[in-house]
Amino acid sequence: MAIDSTFFILMGCGFTMGMFAILIGGAMFFSLPIIQLLFPGLSIGSVVGNLKVGSLITFTGSTISTRKNIAFAKNLKLIIFAFIGTILGASFIANLDQSWVLPILVLAILISIFAPYIADLVCEKTYHFFAFIFGIYAGLFGAGNGILLVALLRIKYPDDTDIAYVKIQVRFIELVLAFTAVFTHFTHGNLITSIWLPWASGSFFGGIIGGIMLNKLGHVSGKIQKMILYISFIVALSVAFYQYIQ
Repeated sequence: MAIDSTFFILMGCGFTMGMFAILIGGAMFFSLPIIQLLFPGLSIGSVVGNLKVGSLITFTGSTISTRKNIAFAKNLKLIIFAFIGTILGASFIANLDQSWVLPILVLAILISIFAPYIADLVCEKTYHFFAFIFGIYAGLFGAGNGILLVALLRIKYPDDTDIAYVKIQVRFIELVLAFTAVFTHFTHGNLITSIWLPWASGSFFGGIIGGIMLNKLGHVSGKIQKMILYISFIVALSVAFYQYIQ
């Protein structure tokens, strides 16, 4: 693999998005248009699949550090339903061209905005149905996965004292689903080493630095997070619309 300026651009962007993901969240909405602009001819499956490799590495790191507190057996049933959905979602977008980014983004933004209301619909009876639907969304795009997963697991662990424990389980489940999505895109030939390698390398180190900064700076206020998230919506939609009309 020849190393050119694009390699370092991808690494720098991956590093920035890795820090952004840890400090604020919603990095996928900024990451997607970066890859779209750099590689306008890629299928939506290739765009999402290569970005998922960076997510896989991030979740691997968090899982290693929290492995002693993961309830592997208790998470199994949810993972099975979400696993099947993720394969279906990733397979659906595997070979779609970038004109499909626009409707998928609209869906992702609606889910991100209305996630708190969606969470209210989750109950014991709908638990596994939502796990399956969540898996499909995770395979399609997956921005805001953590919010929806926390909602699902809070059905099983409703006490406020279990919130940290729930978040540990969420990171592990996200790891499994990220691996599932990456493997599905790999089987469809969507992974391109010259894209995912520099991006994942940058996001790995960005995640480490972001974690250090988060410990020192504290959490960014909810108002700033929401403002930046909405800006990311506008950026992603603008690029997707531009690509759509080309």
